[in-house]
Amino acid sequence: MKNLSGVMVAILTFRREASLAVCVESVKASIEGAGVEAEIVVGENDPESTTPIYVADGIERLHLGFGGVSPARRALVDLARARDRRYIIFVDDDEYVDFDWLSNLLTCAADFDAGAVAGPVIPVGLPASELPLHTRVRHSTGTPVASAGAGNLLLDLKALNGLNFSDDWDLPGGEDTEFTLRMSAGGVRLLWCDEALAYEPVDEERRRDSWLFARYVNNGRILAVCQGQLGLPLLTVQIAKRALLVLASVTLIPAALISPRIKRVVLDNGARNIGWFSEQFGHRGSRMPRAQRLEVAR
Repeated sequence: MKNLSGVMVAILTFRREASLAVCVESVKASIEGAGVEAEIVVGENDPESTTPIYVADGIERLHLGFGGVSPARRALVDLARARDRRYIIFVDDDEYVDFDWLSNLLTCAADFDAGAVAGPVIPVGLPASELPLHTRVRHSTGTPVASAGAGNLLLDLKALNGLNFSDDWDLPGGEDTEFTLRMSAGGVRLLWCDEALAYEPVDEERRRDSWLFARYVNNGRILAVCQGQLGLPLLTVQIAKRALLVLASVTLIPAALISPRIKRVVLDNGARNIGWFSEQFGHRGSRMPRAQRLEVAR
């Protein structure tokens, strides 16, 4: 691959020093393998952290301290723009990447003239029986997608035309879904690269039914908020369909207790839609722009 300049790999971290070290080493190896000029910036997002700003072994560490993920991602994008970088590539601190990860992302962006490129995050450390509960949808390389997570995401800052993560997002997670949906609605092409592999070890806590249920409920809430912000119409037929899916999922609960695949169906159609209904029709007075919440907190 020819040399490219203007690449920032951004890793947002929060109290995960052991996994962060593994992530950084894998990214360093992938940069070397790609033969490109790239910088690694670690954004420490713990408001209570005393981590100083420093550069060591080619890794720059910044103390962001927002606590919220969305404003922290926004700050890293702003930093990449201030340094006149062409690409910012996000990877999570609890992941590690394949040796050809960076090369594949950059090649896909160049070959398909993509404004953004997303790759798979593959769960590891699970028995085969539990993989259906954690495996995410994959696509062939070059497939357009409407949204993607930021755990494995390249952004062409030139193509974004000033777009950035929201500074007002106040749900736990989902800032990447909101941003990429808004980005796609604005005409930026988001494509899939199935060869740009990142891996995510799944710990014991994330294997619990309670964690999985809460995750899918939150995913449904995120979808409802994004639909509202994008001004998508709320159709009666869609409401009825979601209600029927919840009811059908209830009948599958006994089978879900013995089959991970059926449990995934229950989570997708039941828990996710419960979250959607709770956000769409529940009390949302506690949701307010981040600036207002900060003012209230004072």
